[in-house]
Amino acid sequence: MFSSNLFVMGLIAIGVIFIVCFFSYVRVPVNKIAFISGIGKNRVAKGKLVIYLRFFERVDYLDLSVFSVDVNTAVAVPTNDFINIKVDAVVNLQVDETAGILEIAAKNFLNRKSSDIAISVKDVLEGNLREIVGQMQLKEIVQNRKNFNEKVQENVAPDLREMGLKVISFNVQNFQEDKQVIENLGAENISKISKEASIARAEADKEIEIAKANANKEAMDIKLKTEQDIAEKENALAIKKAELKVKADTEKVKADVTYELEKERKRKEIEEVTGLSNLVREQKAIETNKAKYEAETIVPKQADAEARKVEKTKEAEAKKIEEQQAAEAKLYKEQREAEAIKLRALAEAEALDKKAEAMAKYGDAAKLEMYYNALPLVAKNLAEPLSKIGNITMYGEGNTTKFMSEMTQNLDKVLKAATDGLGIDAKALLTSYLGGKIAQNKNQSSKDEVIETEEK
Repeated sequence: MFSSNLFVMGLIAIGVIFIVCFFSYVRVPVNKIAFISGIGKNRVAKGKLVIYLRFFERVDYLDLSVFSVDVNTAVAVPTNDFINIKVDAVVNLQVDETAGILEIAAKNFLNRKSSDIAISVKDVLEGNLREIVGQMQLKEIVQNRKNFNEKVQENVAPDLREMGLKVISFNVQNFQEDKQVIENLGAENISKISKEASIARAEADKEIEIAKANANKEAMDIKLKTEQDIAEKENALAIKKAELKVKADTEKVKADVTYELEKERKRKEIEEVTGLSNLVREQKAIETNKAKYEAETIVPKQADAEARKVEKTKEAEAKKIEEQQAAEAKLYKEQREAEAIKLRALAEAEALDKKAEAMAKYGDAAKLEMYYNALPLVAKNLAEPLSKIGNITMYGEGNTTKFMSEMTQNLDKVLKAATDGLGIDAKALLTSYLGGKIAQNKNQSSKDEVIETEEK
C-alpha cells in the first residue's frame, strides 16, 4: 500500500518536472505580435497568453508600435519650375496587419527595433519625396502643403506595402532654398496683404462713417417717429375722452329713457294684473253661469234628444220591418198577378187559336171582317194628331189637295203595311168579296125571276 502511493507520487513528480522543463508560456502584449514556430503548425498570437514547448518551439516578436522617421533632402532638389529647395518632413509608419502583408513584415523586420526599421525605410521615403518635389512648382508646394503631403503618401504607399509597412501620416516641417525666392514670395504676399489691409481699413472706416450716418439717421427717425407717436396718442387720447364723454352722456340718456320705460312697463303690468284678476273673476262668473245654464237647459235637452234618438231608432226599425213585409207582400202580389197574366195570356192564346180555326173556316169573309173592324181604329190614330190642332191654315195653291193626298198616301201605307205584316191583301179580299156578292146577287135575281116566271 505504501509502496503504491510512493509510485504514484513519483509519477506525479516526474510529470511536474517534465512540464516545468519542457512547457513554458509567454504573455504577448497588444502592441506586439508573437510568431511561434517549430514542431507542428506555426502560430500567431497578439494580446494573449501563449503556451509553447521549450527546446522544440521558439517565439519571435514583431513590434506594432507607430514609429516616426525624419526625412530630409541632404541636397537641394529642383522643383518643376527649376527652383532648388530642401524639404524637411516627418513620417509616421506602422506594420501593416493585413493578411498577406503581415507575413512580408515578419520576414523583413522580425525581432527588429523601430529605430532599425526607420533606418531601413528612410532612403525609400527620401526618394519618393524627391520625386514629388520634382513634379510640383514651388508656389504650389508652399501654398498647398496638404496636397503635397497627400501626393507623397500616395507615391510611397506601394513601396512601403512591399516592405510590410503603411503610412500613418506625412507632415512637411520646413522648406529651404538659397535664392530667397520663398522670402520674396512672402514679401510680395506681405505687400499684397498690407495693401489689402489698407483697403480693408479704408473700407472699414467708410463703413464706420456710413454706419454712424445711418445710426444718426435712424436715431433721428426714431426721435421723429416717437414724437409723432406721442402726438398721435395724445390726439387719440383726446378723441377717446370726447367719445367716452359722448358715450357716457348717451348712456345716461338711455338710462333715463330706460327708467321711464321700465316705470311705464311696471305701471302697465300692474294695470294688466288688475285687469287680469277682474277678467279671471268675470270668466269664473261666466263659467258658473254657463254651468248653471247647461245644468238647467242643455242637460234636459240632451236627455230629450237621446230619448228622441232612441224613439226614432225604434221607429226606423219598425218602419224597416213594415217596408220589408210590404215588399214581401208586393212581391207575392206581383207573383200572383204574373201567374194570372200568364193564365190569361194562355187563355187568350187558346181563344185566338180557336178564333183562328173559326176564321179559317169562315175564310176570306172573316178576315175581311176583322180587317174592316180594325180600320176605324187606324183612322182614329191617323186623325188623332189632327184633332189636337185647333185650325189649319193653308198658304199657297194646291196645299189642300197636297194635304189630302198625303193623308191618302198615309192610309195606303197603312194598308200596305197590313198586307206585308199579316199577309192579308185588302184590295184582293175586297174585290173577291164584292165579286162574290155581285155574283150571288145576280144568281139570286135570276132565281127570283125564274120563280116569278114559274108562278106566272
